[in-house]
Amino acid sequence: MSAMEEDMTIPHAIFMNRNLVAILIDCLVEEGVISPETRDRIIREAVESLTPQPGEVKLTSTEDFIRDVFAKGREMGYTKAAPAAPVCPSCGAEADPAQRFCASCGAKMR
Repeated sequence: MSAMEEDMTIPHAIFMNRNLVAILIDCLVEEGVISPETRDRIIREAVESLTPQPGEVKLTSTEDFIRDVFAKGREMGYTKAAPAAPVCPSCGAEADPAQRFCASCGAKMR
């Protein structure tokens, strides 16, 4: 992944298009569709929405997003470690939970 891809975030994508957004909003003011006060409110609310809020997951890359989602899930108690696969008490071979005897050595599983 290139450095540019790593740095790409949703706010960054909006930032890259800020000139287009500013031109469109200014056209709306010039045409009388919205007032300058409304334009200022739209801009203020847009900037506030781009400010990270406590507990939000920051989206920077797919890998970071997945890591952050699972970290947040663990923090909130939604994820737990998977139960360990049963193993034969005699030889240590991995076994199916329904097995009564080890397929490797024949020892009793329970």
